[in-house]
Amino acid sequence: MDSARNNRLHAALAALLTGAFLYFGSGLTTIPALTWLAPLPALLVAPLLTKRLTALTAFTGWSLGLANLWSYLLNDLELPPAAMSFLVLLAGVFTLTVLLFRALILRGRYALAAIAAPASWATADYLIALVSPHGAFTSLAYTQADVHPVAQIASLTGVWGLSYLILTPAAVVAAVVHAPRRTGIKLATTLALIAMGTFSYGAWRLSGDETGQAVKIAIVSASNGLDDTRWSGANGPTILTAYTQQIEAAAAKGAQVVVLPEKFIDVDATALPDLQEHLQKIATGSKVELLAGLTVFGDHGNDYNRALLFHPTGDAPLSYDKHHLIPGIEPFEPGDHLAMMGSWGVMICKDLDFPALARRYGEKKAGLLLVPALDFDNDGWLHSRHALLRGIENGIPIARNGSQGLLTLSDSYGRVTTQVAAPSGADATLLGELHPGIHSTLYTRWGDWFAWLSCLLTLVGLGALRRSKRA
Repeated sequence: MDSARNNRLHAALAALLTGAFLYFGSGLTTIPALTWLAPLPALLVAPLLTKRLTALTAFTGWSLGLANLWSYLLNDLELPPAAMSFLVLLAGVFTLTVLLFRALILRGRYALAAIAAPASWATADYLIALVSPHGAFTSLAYTQADVHPVAQIASLTGVWGLSYLILTPAAVVAAVVHAPRRTGIKLATTLALIAMGTFSYGAWRLSGDETGQAVKIAIVSASNGLDDTRWSGANGPTILTAYTQQIEAAAAKGAQVVVLPEKFIDVDATALPDLQEHLQKIATGSKVELLAGLTVFGDHGNDYNRALLFHPTGDAPLSYDKHHLIPGIEPFEPGDHLAMMGSWGVMICKDLDFPALARRYGEKKAGLLLVPALDFDNDGWLHSRHALLRGIENGIPIARNGSQGLLTLSDSYGRVTTQVAAPSGADATLLGELHPGIHSTLYTRWGDWFAWLSCLLTLVGLGALRRSKRA
């Protein structure tokens, strides 16, 4: 009776600790060190509990941690409660990961438990990103975007390697606790080598120089440039006038490129030529490359979330339509092509949640990405860090206009060179430099190889369980 009571107490404490570490170690802002601790309590107690109690502990703990997203999803994104079911999916994935770890530990497969548990987590991360309309948005990897030496691993493995790494210390420590002494020493030594290798690679990569010629970039967000304002309406010219003043001021300070927000103005296809003429005059008069995000209605019967890049020479603007749209919020036609001017590419906001799309620009040797975006105030840090990871994965500097969030310039190693807050109802301008250049990475060349390796390791772990049952 006392043993059962103790187990329940241990389970409750583990769930609370896992939930607390995840709550503060993930979400819209993070304490990166706590992310690594979040899986540990549930993994530590798993071999001591029944299968049912293990599952309840893991699921409860992870669900408590994910409560940090409730307000954002329901109030900021205004998603219906039913859409919150994906949080249940994430808690379920963690539960299965812990159950796999427990089963392997109980069968004496300590090393395999330490390998297969993180692999199953990374595999689930990859599979969710393949089928989810939100891509890799839910990955824990973004919590480490500002831990630069660790984040560099994404240039080798993509975001999936970071997902694997985040669970590895907890899985190894928990395995060491339950393993025989000699096995535990080997596992601890292996973990130390992984840590040394990760930080050494990160430090080596960060020692590289940005060799491309510097380009001065301005990112501007106007206080009255709110979404859903029509060019043909009374406020259309007013918004353009406000942006014109900011563009001219940035050009006077040496800006060569100016990035406006996503959907800074709405326009009917019939009125688009008139708006383009005005934007072209601004680009020509200010002698800047001007990237403007528009919502275009009725273009050959479809509506588009579009970005147009106007050249000071007066050449025809480069056009890009957003590929990945927010379900329930953006009822537009998705784009189907990349847009490049020389080695400069264009993406829009949520497109950066999808590693595969950014990698296509890496394969085309993009040396700079210009990104109009529109945040929801509270998610400025998180969404800007998605961009950083895409830059690290493919070695591409990124200029991102996260109006109503953060305006950021980040280099090819994911380091923020300049950042300015751009809250709703306030003018904001960022002026800084980036060094466009091609920094090819292993991830760009080999793609999701690590995700497939994780799939294989997960299958090895499951296969070991099957063989143990037969024996």
